[in-house]
Amino acid sequence: MRVNRFRHGGICSSLQTACREEHRLQSLPAETNPAKRAPELLTRNRRSRRRTFFGQTLGVSTALLSGVGLATAQEAPPPEEPDPGADPATDAPATDAPVSDAPPEAPSPDPVAPVFAGIAPITSFAYGMQAHLYYQNVPRTVSLVTEAGFGWVKQQVRWSDVEPVRGSPDWSQIDLIVAGANLVGAKILFSVVTAPAWSRSDGKVDGPPDDYDQFGVFLTKLAIRYLGKVHAYEVWNEQNFSREWGGGKIDAGKYVELLAIAYTALKAVDPNVVVISGALTPTGFNDPNIAIDDVVYIQQMYDYKNGLIKTVCDAVGAHAGGFNNPPDDTPTKKSVPSTSFKGHPSFYFRRIEGLREIMILRGESEKLMWITEFGWSTLNKAKGYEYGADVSEADQAKYVVRAMEIGRGYGWVGGMFVWNLNFQIFVPDTDEKWPFGIVRKDYSPRLAYTALKALPKIP
Repeated sequence: MRVNRFRHGGICSSLQTACREEHRLQSLPAETNPAKRAPELLTRNRRSRRRTFFGQTLGVSTALLSGVGLATAQEAPPPEEPDPGADPATDAPATDAPVSDAPPEAPSPDPVAPVFAGIAPITSFAYGMQAHLYYQNVPRTVSLVTEAGFGWVKQQVRWSDVEPVRGSPDWSQIDLIVAGANLVGAKILFSVVTAPAWSRSDGKVDGPPDDYDQFGVFLTKLAIRYLGKVHAYEVWNEQNFSREWGGGKIDAGKYVELLAIAYTALKAVDPNVVVISGALTPTGFNDPNIAIDDVVYIQQMYDYKNGLIKTVCDAVGAHAGGFNNPPDDTPTKKSVPSTSFKGHPSFYFRRIEGLREIMILRGESEKLMWITEFGWSTLNKAKGYEYGADVSEADQAKYVVRAMEIGRGYGWVGGMFVWNLNFQIFVPDTDEKWPFGIVRKDYSPRLAYTALKALPKIP
C-alpha cells in the first residue's frame, strides 16, 4: 500500500525555490518505505510533501501595493503664505480684548503613542481557512474568506524562503500578505517552518536549525515587523513526521526545546499573540526514523522535563482529517459503504479526542486545542488518493460543515482552519492538494465553500 507523504501545509514562495524543492524531495527508498512494512494504516490523507509551485503566478503591481495599505500617508497641506502687499501695521486685525498680566498658558503636549502596539487578547472562536497568498491579489483572495463569515486566514511562512542568505531577509511578499489581510479585516495565523540551509550543517531546509536560538532571532524579527498585525503563530508543522523534522530521528523533547525558544521570543514582543504548538499529524505508525503516532508523540511532549510544554504554548495544535469517513464516524461506527480506511482511530476526524484525553490526564483541561488543518478530498487523479472517489462534492460540503459544528461544540477547541481555500487555482487535478480546495480555478465556489458560508458563526 502506498504511503502518502505527510504534507507540509504550504507552498513555495518563489518559482526558483519550487524548482529546487521538486528536484530535491525524492521518494522514500524502498528499504525504508513503511509501505513495505505496515498495512494501509500508514496511507494518509495528508497532502504530499512535493512542493510543486503551481503554474502561473499573478504579478503584484505598484497599484496593488498602494491598494493594500502600504502607500505613504498623505502630506499635510502647506501653511498659508502671507499677502506680500499687506502692511503689518495697518492690515493686522484689530482687537478690543484687554491685555492680561497672567503668564501665557503652556501649550498642550502632543499625544505620545503608546509603547506597546500589539493585538488585543483573542477571546472568540477562530473560524479560519488556509490559503495560498504569495504572488496574489491578497485583498481579493482573503475577501473570499471574510465574505464566507470566516475571520481568520492561515499562511505558512517558510523561513528558508524568507532568509536564504543569513542576515538578509526578504519581507516583500509577507508585507503584502499582512497588509492585504489587514485591509479586509482578517486576522492572521502564521505557521512558521523550515530552517535555511545556512543554519543546518547538512544543508537541508526541512528541519530545525542546528542552533535553536537562530529560530528565536528570526521569530523576533518577524513579530516586531508585524506587531499588532499578526494574531497567532504556529511553531512548526507535523514534527512527528521525519520529513518535517529534517529527515532525521524524531525527538519530541528537542521539539519542546525549540517551542520554548519560539514562545519566549514571540511573547517578548507581544504577550497577547497566540502561540500554538506545531500541529501533529495522525500517522498510526511508530518508528522514530519515519513517523510517530500523534497520541504517542503528545505523550512524549508532556513527559519531557516534567511537562515543560505546559508553560511554552497557549494552545496545542492538531490536524484532523477523515479520509472517506464522515466526521461523526469512529472505528466502531460506520455509516458509509466504503471499506478502505476503516478501523484505526487515525482514519477519523474524531481522532483529536484521543489527543484531548492526554491533555486532560496531564492537567491541561483549561488549555485549548487549535485544529490548524481539516478537510476532505473528493474525486481526483492523484495516485494514492483514490479514496476521494468515495466522497462526492455534496459529501465534502456536508462533512466540513459537520466537522466545524463538532469542533466548535467541544468547548475546548479555540479555532479551526479549513484545508484549503484556493489551491485549485495553482495545482493541476493530478496533484493531491487539488481536491481539498473549496473554490475552483476560476474562483467560483464549490459546494463546500457555499455550505461553510451558510454555516451560522457562533462566537
